[in-house]
Amino acid sequence: MLSLEDEYKSKGCDLIIGIDEAGRGPLAGPVVAAAVALKE
Repeated sequence: MLSLEDEYKSKGCDLIIGIDEAGRGPLAGPVVAAAVALKE
């Protein structure tokens, strides 16, 4: 994963956002999703 981050940083991206979800899927029940953006 760090190699992918390094690739984007070398292209000028200075913010990388990670996302995650928890649940059984929208068809089977409620889903919670979150995204976090942290600068070094």
